[in-house]
Amino acid sequence: MANSTYTGRGQTVVVIDSGWSPTWENAARVVYQHDYADNDADARNPNADTHGGLVTSRILSQAPDVDIIALKVMPDGATTASGTAIEQALQWVVAHASDYNVVGVNLSLAGGSASSETTTILSDELASLAAKRVLVSAAAGNAGQNGTATDVSYFAADHNSICVSASGGDGTMPGWAQRNPGITDLCADGTDIRLTDLAGRTLTANGSSFATPTVTAAVALAQQEAVALRGSALTQDEFLSLARQTGTPIAGTGYTDLDTQALLTKIGQLYGTTAPDPAPHPGAPATTIASILVNAKGTAAAGVNAHFTLLVDGHAVGGATVGSAAKNYAFTATVSADSAHKVQVQYDNDGFAGGQDRNLFVNSVSVNGHGYAATDAAVTYDKGALDGRDVVKGQSGMWWNGTLVVAAEKSLFAAQAQVAELQASDLLGHAVSADAASHGTSNAVADVAGWTPELLPAFQYADHGLHAWYDGHDMAHGMAA
Repeated sequence: MANSTYTGRGQTVVVIDSGWSPTWENAARVVYQHDYADNDADARNPNADTHGGLVTSRILSQAPDVDIIALKVMPDGATTASGTAIEQALQWVVAHASDYNVVGVNLSLAGGSASSETTTILSDELASLAAKRVLVSAAAGNAGQNGTATDVSYFAADHNSICVSASGGDGTMPGWAQRNPGITDLCADGTDIRLTDLAGRTLTANGSSFATPTVTAAVALAQQEAVALRGSALTQDEFLSLARQTGTPIAGTGYTDLDTQALLTKIGQLYGTTAPDPAPHPGAPATTIASILVNAKGTAAAGVNAHFTLLVDGHAVGGATVGSAAKNYAFTATVSADSAHKVQVQYDNDGFAGGQDRNLFVNSVSVNGHGYAATDAAVTYDKGALDGRDVVKGQSGMWWNGTLVVAAEKSLFAAQAQVAELQASDLLGHAVSADAASHGTSNAVADVAGWTPELLPAFQYADHGLHAWYDGHDMAHGMAA
């Protein structure tokens, strides 16, 4: 993405598809994987240009620093996925979204035909994700019959998913693009999308499969900016409202093409000034990396969990929604070296509903490997606004909105703190791997009642055509839906 400030850093998106390739040079971006087709922890696909890998490449071309979770729902060599596997993948996302700061899910899979909003067995999971402000982008499909049909895939027809129809990227709609004026939420270019596959070959691709990841990437960038500027993620309705306001109308159709840069500019205008380019300037003070782990849990009210924003010296760097079990939430920030800094955990959605009190409990905050308990002498609790008033000693239980402030000492931010950051990241990686081992193979039992072939055929890749150029040869791949 051309925007130099928001690149998806600290955000995670989930790709539910055919897996990823071990030859992929960006493999380090995959922070978790699971195969729901074969029920194991390896979501790799031996095909270098597997559909899921190409979809992921499209996301990373727009949001280069976003983390990826690959959930594989198709056996190797297959082009279809069962509804059961997809539901199990979504159930995992619902359970673990806050663990990985998941902000978006990409479903470039198409199946079925809906001409109005539709409810399926996936609707519970999609509603749960929307409530967590995890936005699901779903491909409308490519059986448009030269624009005469007005139906979309079942996934895309759910109220709690973003229905993405492919456009020509030039103010037109291709005839094969499925669309419906009451369901399609956004359009994005899905024609002749140039990609580099996982073996380094150049390809062009067509279909809503490759329009959808553009929206998924925009979600990651928009949520990164929204959290940084206003302290909370956008709801699906907020995201769509802003995307439509800033998008490009497709003449004579009533549909809107996504304009990601205009969307980010609008968010900056609404919630604050977009942060300046972080590139160092001559004579600028030295910087270092702050690696921060917040161990926290919460109690929910009216089905909504506690949320906090993590700030450093008053500047938001991320946020998390916490569950009832204590977990580590990881953040990084670039700070000036050889200076003390304040790390601030800001509880921002206190509430009481249905006899339930929503609260946040912070057990500890670790800064570059140095742990602070919530009750340490270096920790204070600024009640209400972060204004230096109503400040008391630190405590774990945050019973109302306020900010736990850690006065992190100067010695933690020397140049060698970068080494500590790497060590802390390595330890966190082991912790995540252990958590994956304990949860990744525990698949929920799917209720497939009503998923007859007549009602819901197998879901397929939502691409219209894919061609690869390698050493001057045109190679067609049989992946069309």
